[in-house]
Amino acid sequence: MENYSLNPELYNFLNLSKENNSDDFSKSSEFEDKTSVFSENSISNNTDSLNNIFKNVQDEQGIIGKFWNGFKDLTGLGLGSSDVLNKIEEYEQGKITYSEALEAIESYKNKQDGAVSLISNTATGLATAGFAFATGGAGALLMGAVVGGAANAGLKTLDRATNAVENDALDIKEIAKDGLTGAVDGLVSAATAGFVKAPVMGQTIKQAVKQGVIQGAKSGVVTGAATGAMDYTINTTVDGKDFKLSDLAETTVQNALSGAIFGGLFGGISGGLSQKKLNIENETEFKITHNKNLGAEVDNKLQSERYLNNFNKNNKADMITGQEYNAKIDELSALSQKSEVLERKFDSQLDEAANQVSSVFEGNSDIRKITARSKGQNSIFSKLAKKNIEDGRSLTTLTECYDAIGDAVGLRIQMKNLNNDEATEIVESVFKDFGIDATFDDFVKYIQNGQASSDEMKNVFATVQNEIINALKTKQAQSAVEQLCEGIKTGNIKITELNNYGDDITSYFTNKQIHEILDAYSYAVKNNIVVQDKPFKIVSNSSLMDLSETEVLPGNLVKWVETTQDGVNIEFSQTTKGANKVSGYTSAQMNTKHVLNNGEIANGELQLRGLEVNAFADVEHIPYDIRRGKIFSDDSKYSEIYGLIKTMSEENYSKYNEYLAATYKNLRMKELGLLDVNASLPDISEFIKEGISSKDLRKLDINGLTNISKSQSSKGNKIFSFVLNMIK
Repeated sequence: MENYSLNPELYNFLNLSKENNSDDFSKSSEFEDKTSVFSENSISNNTDSLNNIFKNVQDEQGIIGKFWNGFKDLTGLGLGSSDVLNKIEEYEQGKITYSEALEAIESYKNKQDGAVSLISNTATGLATAGFAFATGGAGALLMGAVVGGAANAGLKTLDRATNAVENDALDIKEIAKDGLTGAVDGLVSAATAGFVKAPVMGQTIKQAVKQGVIQGAKSGVVTGAATGAMDYTINTTVDGKDFKLSDLAETTVQNALSGAIFGGLFGGISGGLSQKKLNIENETEFKITHNKNLGAEVDNKLQSERYLNNFNKNNKADMITGQEYNAKIDELSALSQKSEVLERKFDSQLDEAANQVSSVFEGNSDIRKITARSKGQNSIFSKLAKKNIEDGRSLTTLTECYDAIGDAVGLRIQMKNLNNDEATEIVESVFKDFGIDATFDDFVKYIQNGQASSDEMKNVFATVQNEIINALKTKQAQSAVEQLCEGIKTGNIKITELNNYGDDITSYFTNKQIHEILDAYSYAVKNNIVVQDKPFKIVSNSSLMDLSETEVLPGNLVKWVETTQDGVNIEFSQTTKGANKVSGYTSAQMNTKHVLNNGEIANGELQLRGLEVNAFADVEHIPYDIRRGKIFSDDSKYSEIYGLIKTMSEENYSKYNEYLAATYKNLRMKELGLLDVNASLPDISEFIKEGISSKDLRKLDINGLTNISKSQSSKGNKIFSFVLNMIK
């Protein structure tokens, strides 16, 4: 520093206190006129002074300032440190004056300080805007002020803590000022967040980005102008500086412009990302699963012996032995061979049949998943063998076997759940129409456990139960039913049978919806879209012929139903055996025919379920299959529960089915929005109270069945599952 003794004014300038940094550059211009720039020595000294001034400016920069400077140096956008060094070098070479070099440093410092404030303000706005959507009203403003103050003070303190100025982070005055300006910024950001609208279904990402840019810029202008004006006012007041309207106006305009640019940028990005997330969450997942072991070699005789031995084990009175046994093995071996051919045939039909169904339900936001898979060789063989042994069908030709597999291509549609708000609105609307003084929770307790405040209220709930449940079912499935009907009318879906499994609560289709499907089927028959070679079979829990004529129906539906003759063009089944399963199984299932481009007719089964029931239905059949002997005793996958199911007393097995039925009902109530999806499921120990240990009961409840179903026989997959569970 001794060289500066040649120029005492310069020495004083370089050692100004940090509190007066805002006045440094105004003093430098006064000094410029008194400094000689003609001698080589003075140029050298002034170069040193510029480097030292610039070093002091850089020392004051923390992590935010350094980041912004690095960004400018990397991209070449804006005045960066490399640009300032170039200006100092140009002064040393005599290309520019000392004043011009000093102005470059001054401009750099102002831009860096402004960038730090802008980044802090932007982060503060982002941290607080979300509370406006979540909280709303005065609560949002208060939370915005609290979060904004903490965020701004924290960021500015972090920036000072990472600079090269000793104890700069502990400046209480600066922390208080940052907290105050942040609180104001947060309050304004929360208030202007109302300009930004949430994404909506049906918009493209491009539309959402455009909307986000416009709304973000609009919000940014208001927020930037307001926060800029308030920041200037607070800073000048706290620092004791002169308040100038011209400076206030300049700061307000600059911040409004910056707010518009950054608001538009962040609005566009967040709008696009939010829309993408919304689209993903509401997009129908379409998945086709082909058989992994397609064409794998099968020991036909061994497969036949295993099946027949299992049949004999489970059907002592109808055992097949002796010469008849050998003859039956030959028949089954031939069916096993045909099953290999059919597996490849069905797999080749899968894509086209699945795409026919997918095209019918395209664009339905109420549908979450459409999955498709064809039957594998073992499943095909088991079905053919059962028809051969139990039904006495010879099935000697490949065509006969082909026709015997009515569900060769399995397609499943999974609908989204209703939320609690949707269900509450429907229930309360019915209560209002009937003048019932009760709450949503009152009705849920009645449906779930038959509880009510009085016998009179029970009777009231019983009167409106079907009205409410049907309204909820309509809300969940109506859009899918309408698309199904349109698909039937256009011939894209040909149905030959409808099974509406479940009771009045758990079934998926209402009577009115079944009538709409019948109406579409009638239209297809009358217009030769469907050639009917046998009656259309309907399996439903309740009568379809008791429809009130006062109900509003499309077209001439009522008239058509009245003239329909049961057994002629409709075969109607209303038996418990048909629609009500002892396990409570529920699904809307339709047998379908798919006309393919090569002229083939693919046999399919289309199921419509909700997300909750679908997961349970995939495992609920396991106990039934074990009990009936469809699962073999040597299947290691089910070894833990095989004996439990087989040796279970009839009384406990009946209680077990009650548990399964209660679980189905509980899951349907979740799908209909009557229960929260995280609500507890029925406890199996409340149904089976003796004869089976609690440990074994846990193997048979919904979680136990799910775990068993997911287990794999291969060691590699077991290791993978173990690692996956450890990660989870």
